[in-house]
Amino acid sequence: MVAHSSRSRPELLDERGPLQFRTVFGKLLSKSSAVDTAILNVRLGAVDFSSVELSVLRHLRVLVAEVNAQTVEGEAHAMAVDPGKRRNLARLLRLFRDGILEVRSAPLGGWSPDFTVFSEDSGPHAVLVGLHWFQWPFPHRGPAWAARFGPTEAHRAQARYEETWKNAHDISPAIRRLMEKGRDRA
Repeated sequence: MVAHSSRSRPELLDERGPLQFRTVFGKLLSKSSAVDTAILNVRLGAVDFSSVELSVLRHLRVLVAEVNAQTVEGEAHAMAVDPGKRRNLARLLRLFRDGILEVRSAPLGGWSPDFTVFSEDSGPHAVLVGLHWFQWPFPHRGPAWAARFGPTEAHRAQARYEETWKNAHDISPAIRRLMEKGRDRA
């Protein structure tokens, strides 16, 4: 278990800063047994979790507002034919198969911006709020802002996440099938 103070100093992240969103996300992920993320739409091709980052993870819940079947299948296919991303697709499918990854859709959920709550067995320890962008370089000229907050804010974010999760629809089986279909086409 990682020790955290009851109040951590917030950190502002952007695409030019010393703390890159993907690096911070990965460090928090590697210390978390549960991760709850709310994103507007699925960007499957950008997911690149390492086995080290997933080593203690027991639950990963993804809440999406928008999902397109053709896009999911197409991105899975693109990952399957790309030697550099094939392993990432296999990891995601393994998370589904092992019951770790769940995906729900809440098109009327109404959150903004994207956010992810990172939890240990003792509860939430951090929350990332803002644009969730894993790919580098950032493709736009403007800033890509996100912020990291500590346990106090993470508990508040977790409560709001739970409210939306309860009213969302489970699309895990459909997403898994689409990903497998895209993989199998490769």
